Amino acid sequence: MTKLERTTFETSRAAEYFDARQLSTLTGVGTSHFASVCLKELVDNSLDACETAGVAPEISVEARNEQGAIRLAVSDNGPGIPPEVVRKVLDYNIRVSDKAAYRSPTRGAQGNALKTIIGIPYALGVREPRTITACGVRHTIRPWVDPAGHVRFSHVETPDASSAQAGGARVSLDVTPEGAPPGHEATEDYAQDFDPLHWVRSFAAFNPHATFRYQGKPGLSEEAEVYKATRELPFKKYVPSEPTSPHWYGAASLQTLVFSHIAAARAGGRDLPLGEFVRQFQGLTGTAKARGVCANLPAFKRLSDFEDSPDAVGELLAGMRQATRPPKHGAFGFVGEEHFKTFFESAYEVKEFKYVRRPGSLPSGLPFVFEFALAHLEQPGHLYTAINYSPTFGDPLEGTTLAGPKFKASGIRGFLSQGHALPRSDRAWYHAPASVAVAAHIITPAPTFLDRGKTRLDMEGE
Repeated sequence: MTKLERTTFETSRAAEYFDARQLSTLTGVGTSHFASVCLKELVDNSLDACETAGVAPEISVEARNEQGAIRLAVSDNGPGIPPEVVRKVLDYNIRVSDKAAYRSPTRGAQGNALKTIIGIPYALGVREPRTITACGVRHTIRPWVDPAGHVRFSHVETPDASSAQAGGARVSLDVTPEGAPPGHEATEDYAQDFDPLHWVRSFAAFNPHATFRYQGKPGLSEEAEVYKATRELPFKKYVPSEPTSPHWYGAASLQTLVFSHIAAARAGGRDLPLGEFVRQFQGLTGTAKARGVCANLPAFKRLSDFEDSPDAVGELLAGMRQATRPPKHGAFGFVGEEHFKTFFESAYEVKEFKYVRRPGSLPSGLPFVFEFALAHLEQPGHLYTAINYSPTFGDPLEGTTLAGPKFKASGIRGFLSQGHALPRSDRAWYHAPASVAVAAHIITPAPTFLDRGKTRLDMEGE
């Protein structure tokens, strides 16, 4: 009798990025919002790239619905995406991020944005390539998943002189395939609830230093809108290139940063001297202060020395905090009354406008700034919510009790509903429909999310 000698196979988990159900888990939203995920992540990345380079962001969004296919393109005037970064994005064994291990009031930092954008169209039935044009190179990327669950790529790089001269980056893709009803995938399971103009308006509402251009073609009619920057650079706002503060870390989160550096050194990077690492933090850039912090840990010369003593990172953090002052709330910047008023007046007929800004602290001691703007309108308005200048998919305070002088309620929507100020467009039913537009913005240096959609904040977190 012949005996079967079984072979042990390895199956890559990369296929999770190309499966609709797995992508819902990775992104924190249902399949009907996948087109919105692509638009949000691309604009977030463009804004971050421009801010880091010190360039006033100019973002263009094109969204078209042609023959049932949702076609999306986002371009910017930033430094562009180097070819080696695009190649790393296609390595699904790792996440690529320069923000994930740091604690700062920046936009989402999960390190999987471009990976999901490559995978989402495939999960929705698209077999056309995605294109990334930047730094003089046009990348044509066509993924597919073989029957054994292995992800394959056709990645062709061709010279592109126009992008080398113009700079910036442009990412274009079909989110859903041709041949489906407008706004739908080939099957009803993947119908898209997609309002690209509302997303562009949301970004414009919370980014006064940026200009946004929108060109849409939902059917036979063309739509075009421009939202110009209302504030010139330098705009008082934390950007990813600024040092982070030791007061924004706990022992566990600083361990994450230290051991991320250690892992990078093992992969061929530098094993940072402790003094050089300490000088990367706000308030410790001077040599004398950094030397004083390091003197408290004489046995530790490089970050790799913490490998056998991870608890000593807590001592390092205590020393760094003792040598510095916590940043003031003003370090986060804010959108401000003038911009919100200008934005609402550009989108609606405004009868009355109100704005408040309040600083506060979480139970953990971490600071936050809350901005709230409300406009009474001649027509139905919308609710706009954001964390760290990035619009959210829903209520960021859902499940958090908000208390006012007359009542308390759960979340921003619940509070507005209790006050008869929830915009009509955000209501499933109307008892006292409110012709208002509302913007609610939370800025905090270390947002901890209860979902992968980077929407619901953990107000009790570290």
